[in-house]
Amino acid sequence: MKKEREAGHRQVGDTKVAQFKVQSVNLDNSDPASGKVPTVQIDVCADVSDVDFIDSGGDSIISSDRPDSGWIRFLVSNYEWDADPDGGWRVASSQDLEREPCDVS
Repeated sequence: MKKEREAGHRQVGDTKVAQFKVQSVNLDNSDPASGKVPTVQIDVCADVSDVDFIDSGGDSIISSDRPDSGWIRFLVSNYEWDADPDGGWRVASSQDLEREPCDVS
């Protein structure tokens, strides 16, 4: 993202959640120092049909054949479970998934 900002690229429009599915929930908090903390794995289909990326001149830099949606897997973890079991959840990582786009209509 830093390279894109330095080049003057920016997003216009909003990304929407079209679908999501909780894949797993693990509330094991047995070793926070080594990263063994409560974690939820969620697959999200993002609807980007209203999103464009433009260059510094205002021209689109998105391929015309880009799909309107795509799947992303998020790991959401709580490294503050003992002190804040409800509010300490943060996205720990994300990864694009090679899946068929979801229906956004």
